[in-house]
Amino acid sequence: MDTKFKKIVIVGMGLIGGSLGKALMKNGSAEDVTGICRRQVSLDKAFDENALLHGGVDNYEEAVPGADIVVIATPVHVIKDVLDRLAKVIKDKNVIVTDAGSTKNEIVKHAEKYKDKFSFVGSHPLAGSEKSGVGNSSAELFKGSVCILTPADDSKGKETELISAMWKEAGVDTIDIMTPEKHDKNLAFSSHLPHIVSYALAGTVEKEFPHTMAAAGFRDTTRIANSEEGLWSDIFMSNRENVLETIRKYKEVLENIESSIRSQDEDTLKKTLKNCRGVLDDLFPET
Repeated sequence: MDTKFKKIVIVGMGLIGGSLGKALMKNGSAEDVTGICRRQVSLDKAFDENALLHGGVDNYEEAVPGADIVVIATPVHVIKDVLDRLAKVIKDKNVIVTDAGSTKNEIVKHAEKYKDKFSFVGSHPLAGSEKSGVGNSSAELFKGSVCILTPADDSKGKETELISAMWKEAGVDTIDIMTPEKHDKNLAFSSHLPHIVSYALAGTVEKEFPHTMAAAGFRDTTRIANSEEGLWSDIFMSNRENVLETIRKYKEVLENIESSIRSQDEDTLKKTLKNCRGVLDDLFPET
C-alpha cells in the first residue's frame, strides 16, 4: 500500500498532535500537515516547533477540505465537540476521521451519529509523557510503541488499513485492533489506575516531609502524578465504571496486605506479595 498521504489535518497541536505532525513531516509521509488550534499562541508555538506546514485558529472550514485523514488530538472531553464541528464541514465521505483519546467507548458511540458524513476509526497510541504541550513533543515519541485501533463495524476495511499505515509512518511498531469496550476495560488497569495510585501516593505525603528522604522508589512511582490534572480527571470520568472497578480491586489487594501486617501474619503477607510479583512475571516474562 502506498502510504504517502496528500493531506493530514491534526486538530490539537499539543504533545500528541505535535509529535504526530513532526514525525509525519520528518518521514515525508504527507505532502501537507495542517494543524488546527484553539489559541493563536498554541499555533505560533506549533510553527516554531516545526510541527506543521499550515495551520490556523479554529479554522475548520478552511483547513479540513482536501484532507485524507483528520486526527483529533485534543483532550478527551473535547473530542465529541470536535466531531460535531467536523460533521458540519466534511463534504467527502472518503475522509477518514480518527482520534488519539485515552478512552474509546464514549467517543466511538458519538462518532456513529456521523457515519453518513465520514468514516471513523478510533485510535489510542500508547505513547506519551507526564509533560504536556507542543514544546515537549518529539518526532520520536511513537517510535517502537503500540497503537490500539477501535474501528466501527463499517470502517474495518480500507479505512482501518490507512489509519494503521499513518501511525506506522509516525513510528508505531505494533497495531492492536479491539472493541472500544475491551480497550476501556484494559486501559483502566494498565493506565488509568496507575495514574490514580500515583496521584494518591503523592497526596499521602505530609508537606513537612524532607525532600532528601524521597527515595528512588517514591520518585519512580509518583512521576506520572506530574501529569496535568485536567487531562486525567477527564479520562477518569469518561471511563468511570471501569475505573471504579479497578479501584475496588486495588483496594481489595491493599486491604489484604494491611490485614496481614496488622495481624502480624508474615506468612500470608509473603504469599500475597509473591502472588503480586507473579502477575508481573506473567506479564513481562522477558524481564
